Amino acid sequence: MHGENSYNPLVSVIIPNYNHAPFLKERIDSVLNQTYRNFEVILLDDCSTDNSREIIESYRGQEKISHIEYNAANSGSTFKQWEKGINIAKGEWIWIAESDDVADLHFIRELIVKTDAEMVYCNSQIIDANSAPSAIYGFTHMPFKDSYPFFSHNFTSNTREFLLQWMLRDNFIPNASAVLFKKSLLIEQVKDSKMFSTMGKLKLVGDWYFWLNLLMSASLISYSALSLNHFRQHASNVRLSTTKNSFTELKYILRILRQHNLPLNLTVETYLYRYFHRNKDTRFTLSERLELLINAWRFGFLWLYIKNAVKYR
Repeated sequence: MHGENSYNPLVSVIIPNYNHAPFLKERIDSVLNQTYRNFEVILLDDCSTDNSREIIESYRGQEKISHIEYNAANSGSTFKQWEKGINIAKGEWIWIAESDDVADLHFIRELIVKTDAEMVYCNSQIIDANSAPSAIYGFTHMPFKDSYPFFSHNFTSNTREFLLQWMLRDNFIPNASAVLFKKSLLIEQVKDSKMFSTMGKLKLVGDWYFWLNLLMSASLISYSALSLNHFRQHASNVRLSTTKNSFTELKYILRILRQHNLPLNLTVETYLYRYFHRNKDTRFTLSERLELLINAWRFGFLWLYIKNAVKYR
């Protein structure tokens, strides 16, 4: 994908921050120095206790900064910041640029093309706290092209086909910082705010839940195999600190799939494999085990649960 000069929509860049002072300047600079220039930046701080405010204030008055806001108390959820930013945004397109990630300077220019797709995203390179190439779960990039050759080339796909082939297995849009989406996809959801209130309960699968909602509203999604986004993994990263939540939060994903008459089996089989095989050493509490068992009964996969329990134990 390569941006066309004739297509020049406003992009609203939302940077929701909480205690990411060590990475914040690099993040903000990677946005402000984009080669595509028609954008606004919305800086939101969720009552950070580090020196994030000092860093953010150093950018006050910069021509691309349209809004700076500090919460008086921590909201408890980055998704509440997403909602706030989306409501403030004036752009046709929205980019949620997480405060600990970094963008290639051509990120917007490469992804903003004249297209019928309402969502576009790119491959992400994993970096560590020092911005050096790194890995998570053995993957150096997400989606990992060696394991999933489909993601080694650009594509535009019908959203239902993309859902059925990929998003029912797992979240193949693994990092919000890699995505641009049209604000029009969220008009009803933002009015209602039910989607965001549900996301506020989630620690690990909230972004997956968000993309499922957007994909249900969109017709087309486009992908660039260029690694234009750098997805940072570090000690305080939520993804690393909440590995068990995806199992107890599974019911929210299954509910939205059932609501839209999508099959549950691929999602269930992926999670049961992880629960019984990949996470043998994870110490699930009795209540967490009981919750997954109740979900197995409630969503009709009790037999699959029992079969996997026998197979992997």
